[in-house]
Amino acid sequence: MAAYDRQHRNPRPFTGHWGKRGAYSEAFGRSRGGFTSKIHARCDNQGRPLGFVLTGGQVPDYKATDALMKRPVPNPGAMLADRGYDSDSFRQELLVHGILPVIPSRKGRSAPQKTDWRRYRDRNRIERMFNRLR
Repeated sequence: MAAYDRQHRNPRPFTGHWGKRGAYSEAFGRSRGGFTSKIHARCDNQGRPLGFVLTGGQVPDYKATDALMKRPVPNPGAMLADRGYDSDSFRQELLVHGILPVIPSRKGRSAPQKTDWRRYRDRNRIERMFNRLR
């Protein structure tokens, strides 16, 4: 009877309990690319890493910013980030701390925010930092 229940009730293996599995606490998660994790980094204007945060693949990018901003380093004058970090609450928090958000708006945003594209070009230093670390 137990084999019948396990095969036909749910298409997943029997875990012995009905809670979530332990992968979420280890920063693994499902995303469009599969079972992955994301690395979020904070670096200075020279492209030197100051801190890292690891999250699951299903976690939005802007959720990791609290941990990155609590690092014991001086606050920057501007925050350069990609579209994944675009949220009104994150922009407000940056402005409260005196940090200029240089983040392009998401494609589906109803009221797009203005972006300083000249300053945003310096984000390639972040990409080069990740390439050096690889």
